[in-house]
Amino acid sequence: MAHPETRSAFSAPSKVKGRLVLITAAPPLAASRGEGKTSCTLALVDALNAAGTSACAVLRQPSMGISAAGAKGGASGVGAASINEAQEADFGLQGEMLRTGGYQNLLVSLAEKALGGEGKILLPRTTPIPTKYLRKVQAGTYEEAFVLTPTCEMEQVRVLSRSKSEVKKAVEDTTVGRSGEGYVKAKSLPLGSSWPLLFPAYRLSILSTLRGSPVIMYCGPFANVSLGIPGIAALDFALSKYDLVLMEAGYGFDMGMQKYLEVASKKGCPLPVAAISVRRKESGAGALGWRILQGGKCMQSLGLFSIPLLNVFQGEERRLPPGGLALNPAKDGGGELKRAGKRVLSLLDGKRSMKKGSYKGSLPLLSKIPYICSLFYGVPSGRVRFTKAFKKAYLSVLAQAKAEGLDLNGFVLNMVKSPSTLTDDDFEKFAKRTVTVRSIALNTGSKVANVRLTLAPTTFLPRVV
Repeated sequence: MAHPETRSAFSAPSKVKGRLVLITAAPPLAASRGEGKTSCTLALVDALNAAGTSACAVLRQPSMGISAAGAKGGASGVGAASINEAQEADFGLQGEMLRTGGYQNLLVSLAEKALGGEGKILLPRTTPIPTKYLRKVQAGTYEEAFVLTPTCEMEQVRVLSRSKSEVKKAVEDTTVGRSGEGYVKAKSLPLGSSWPLLFPAYRLSILSTLRGSPVIMYCGPFANVSLGIPGIAALDFALSKYDLVLMEAGYGFDMGMQKYLEVASKKGCPLPVAAISVRRKESGAGALGWRILQGGKCMQSLGLFSIPLLNVFQGEERRLPPGGLALNPAKDGGGELKRAGKRVLSLLDGKRSMKKGSYKGSLPLLSKIPYICSLFYGVPSGRVRFTKAFKKAYLSVLAQAKAEGLDLNGFVLNMVKSPSTLTDDDFEKFAKRTVTVRSIALNTGSKVANVRLTLAPTTFLPRVV
């Protein structure tokens, strides 16, 4: 298998020259399907280059065990809107994600040895393949947990780091276990000789569409249970080279887009000039059609210019949505793409980036939870419910933060929820919709606070091939 071109994620980029456009959507009708953000992103980058601008797509790496097995669309597109290196992408590129997962497993093993059968392991092990039977296991003295590799803390570190020094500090600050009243940090473990396992994971993969447009792939998926955005080092590189950068923000406006804005508020990343909101024809019909309207309302409240894009499947009517465009990414050729590219450029003409502070990322953590529920999910703060379990967990993380000298308000807030819902019951009328906040846990190396909103944030995906 021929490997795609790679380059270090830490090559210092020149000054930002480009503008960022997020590719987002409403939540999919089911966890096992999407609205077609990846294929539309690839078609759009071809369209923009055909229209005469310099454009690049930045994608997340697929989820290996799920997309490669054919149980869900990957990050390689469909039909004419595909990447040349589809097989390499679907099967893990050059093993970068496996390296991050392997490194986290190594930290757990080193901590087990250091604890000598005492205390408790807090950092979960990782697996690239989903299985409910490994979520919690008893391994000798310790009860341990497994998480999917793209959701692990070392992958969050990869998403959020711009330099080797940032990586080293984040890894060293990772809390791996607890012994008595104290916490075991990774910096107390013999890490020195293990760095060569981790650092080769920090490479950008330089891919291309079938029509030759540049595509950068970096970091993992799953915005429902982790950050779900391409690493910010990849975005920095793309914005230093191209006039327009299309970045796929995982699942929908409520997750991938919200999490990018949250990360940007903490890490000083460029804010988008617009969001292109992809939807299928049937997604706006029926009792769940309000979620598309909620996305538009959310973007308007943020002052973020929104362009609706109808993803047209074969045999469907190509009806242009008001103020937007329509694409059949699998089939559209040169003429249709060039017209679409010119349409996007005309819509973006004169548009400026979202204003700093429009997304209130500096709010205290406890205040930010109902803020996100209100702005992104459409549930007023008075109908956001905090369970007793959450309150107990919050007191626990407060104690941990105090013991480790951490400022909770400096953490990136990661909302963990179902990928296909906004509220506890999306079929309820507005006045009865609620959000229940159930637990919180800290990843102290990546500085991410994971707040769980639903009992089952993931859905087992059916095979569709």
